[in-house]
Amino acid sequence: MRCREFLIGPLNFAEIAVSCSARESRAHGSAEKMFLPRIPSDSQLRSHFRGCLLGGAVGDALGAPVEFLDLDEIVKSYGEQGIRDYAPAYGKLGAITDDTQMTLFTAEAVLSAHVTAVLQSQEPDFFRAATSSYGRWLMTQENSRLVSSGSAKATWLLQQKKLFSRRAPGTTCLSALQSSRGKVTRATNDSKGCGGVMRMAPVGMYFAHSLSRERQPDRLLSNIFATGNDLAGITHGHPSGCLSAGAFAVMISLVLVGNSLTDAIRAAKEELRKHPSHKETLAAIEQAEAWRSLALASAALCASLEKGSWPRKLWRWGSIARSAPQILKTESFSL
Repeated sequence: MRCREFLIGPLNFAEIAVSCSARESRAHGSAEKMFLPRIPSDSQLRSHFRGCLLGGAVGDALGAPVEFLDLDEIVKSYGEQGIRDYAPAYGKLGAITDDTQMTLFTAEAVLSAHVTAVLQSQEPDFFRAATSSYGRWLMTQENSRLVSSGSAKATWLLQQKKLFSRRAPGTTCLSALQSSRGKVTRATNDSKGCGGVMRMAPVGMYFAHSLSRERQPDRLLSNIFATGNDLAGITHGHPSGCLSAGAFAVMISLVLVGNSLTDAIRAAKEELRKHPSHKETLAAIEQAEAWRSLALASAALCASLEKGSWPRKLWRWGSIARSAPQILKTESFSL
């Protein structure tokens, strides 16, 4: 499988950073050629970053055809094992959805915030950068053609033709960004859908460099959580729609630097408990952990039984239980 072709092409963060750098340079009247401090290269971490982004995009493309189907409809169309390969969605095979689109614009936001902070000798303003980047994503959903390369808003990412394709963006994200257009503000709705958490992997990626060198990570974990929580708040106003994004960003960071999924979840829950209104999100995470334990305990039994010996509904559950351990035992997703 050629994973890269399901993105918008080779994702070059350096180009995004240079674009942001040049734009900020012109805005502040400084010299065009900038020398930014560089973080020492870490080939293993870069590999993990590629795996994180491409794996998310591939999974998104795989699930696109069944995104709005219930379990019975999935089984009817793809069998008891569910969807196993790319199927047509949005007129092609391997089409990504708005989830991957917004993930890319989140990546643009954290890079832009970093570059601006370096140029201005200040702390990164991720929230302001994300409101701008999500506004550019909104442009791709409202326009059918590329923005002129000469436009002040034409960042590198906005010049990618394939992003100008409307998939099935959530109503919450669209309405929140449309109502706050041009403003740096949190959403005023009461939404707690998945539109915030699904785009937050780049926040965990951004902090992974620092986390890998941090001897006392507790303070940094709080910053990671707060950043994910804040960026989700641009579109989602309910605490559960934001706290889940903070927890996810913490998990991503910790897994990227070599922690086990179990330890990453434990740390994310510790951060989550520090925040008011955390009970609903915590309950959801612990329910997922319970399902994981059940799947692991049932894996050997499921593998030993013939399909024909299962009642229909129980076999369907068994298929899920058998596949879950394969995902959970994966130690690396490097590329």
